[in-house]
Formats: sequence, structure tokens, C-alpha cells
Amino acid sequence: MTLPIMIQNLPEEWAASDLGSTRINLMREGVVTLVGVKKLESEALFVSSEGGGTLRETAKVEFAGKERYWWIARKVNGVIRRVLVSQLDIQNCTVDTPCVQCEVCALMGALNTTTNASFFSRVKLQDLISMQPFVYEEKFRVRLPDDPTRPDANPTPFQEVIVPPGTEFPFIVRIIKPSRRDLALFLFGNQIADGLGYGNYSKLRGDATTRWLLLANGFLHISAHDLLEKADEQSIEDQVAAIAAAPLGVKPEQILTGGDLKSVIDELIKTVKQ
Repeated sequence: MTLPIMIQNLPEEWAASDLGSTRINLMREGVVTLVGVKKLESEALFVSSEGGGTLRETAKVEFAGKERYWWIARKVNGVIRRVLVSQLDIQNCTVDTPCVQCEVCALMGALNTTTNASFFSRVKLQDLISMQPFVYEEKFRVRLPDDPTRPDANPTPFQEVIVPPGTEFPFIVRIIKPSRRDLALFLFGNQIADGLGYGNYSKLRGDATTRWLLLANGFLHISAHDLLEKADEQSIEDQVAAIAAAPLGVKPEQILTGGDLKSVIDELIKTVKQ
């Protein structure tokens, strides 16, 4: 397919040397806004601090008039970074020791404390706050010993308060000084990360799906707080549709929704590993 003009007009990609040193300067060269909804397909545990004893409780926050599940954005960022480094087979670069030379570091941000080299993250993720209210419900679990053949090996009981499957989170992302390659990398990394899962024990649970609702070429004014505050009266989808029809900060012709958006996302993801 032929990409829309608003996507064609983005630079094809940036070299690391093309990127400025401050986030404010970078924003003068454009922003892309993505709005969607992440839905958990299995239970998850988003721990922001360790609880006492044998209880582990997922993070929560008071937001938009309700106590809600809290999914910290840096944990999403970390999984997406790991996916991109692995899928692109980037050598000598890890989350703990970034190379500060590759395209993943240039997009997701990086700090190498040995060389003092750094990149600001050009991907700005808002913390994800659930549409559904927080429900305190302890799940009793048993941890099996690593070596069950030992005579002193006994199962260890513990409790968890998890985020149930089906919980949905408005997902607002901005990419600063974007190129088509940046946009494709983020969408690709997010898609793979959803399948792998997030949070503690992400290899076993915490997998998700992202339903993208809107892409804007510009800094679209949209508030997760407002979306959640009005969610009981109007669905997130209907609210985003209304915003797309009369956007603040972006011209209507610089917005993609519906089938056009899905086609563009599919096409961009295909380009990552061609």
C-alpha cells in the first residue's frame, strides 16, 4: 500500500548524530501521538514495592475519582527495549549496559555510566491507569522447591493480589522528532512485547493486546485523566472518536483512525525486518 502523505512526509530515519542533546530542542522538530487501549489477556502482577511477609500486591493509585490498577510506564519501556535489541540482533547492547550507539538506544533513551554517554528517550509513555477499579482479592498460591527430591524440600505458600485478565488501560504514547523507522520500530516492539507479557513472571503471564485508536502527526492534546473520568458515561473509543473529529493541537487531516490506521500500522511493522 501507499502510505498517507502525513507518514510519507516524516523523515525516513535518523542517524544518532542527527539527534540533538535536549528533549525541548527535539520537540521543535515534530511529535507523533499514538492513542490506544491495552487489554490484559491473562492475570498480571505489577509490583512497585515489595510487601511484607508472603504477600505480593500489585500497584494501585487513586486516579480520576477511583482507586485503580497502576502499570508503571518504565516497565513497558523496558520490555519493548529488550524485544528490539533481541529482534534486531544488536550486539554489545543490553538494558543494563546500553551501547548508546544503536537505533534502539537513540529511540528509547540510554545512559552508560562507564562512558557517561547518553540519549534522551524520544518515546514518552504515560503510566497506564486501569479503566476498571482496583479490587483487593488475595489469591493463595504455592511455590514449589527448585529441587523437590531433597528431603527438606517443602512447598512455600504465599498470597498475591493480581490484576485480572480483561483489565483495560488507556495507552498514550508520544514519539519526539519521529521518523518512519522510529514509528515502525516502536509499533513492532510493542506488538512482540504484548505477546511476551509484562510485569513480574512475565514469561508465564501478563500478556496483552493493544487496540490502536488514533495516530496524530503532532502533539495532540489528550488526557488519560479525562478519558477515565468520563469512561462511565462514554466509552474510551467514543471519546477518542470525538477528539479526532475536533482535535486540539493537531489539524484533522493529520489524524488517522479506523481501517486507515490499521493498514498503516500493519505496513510499518512489515518494514522492520525486510
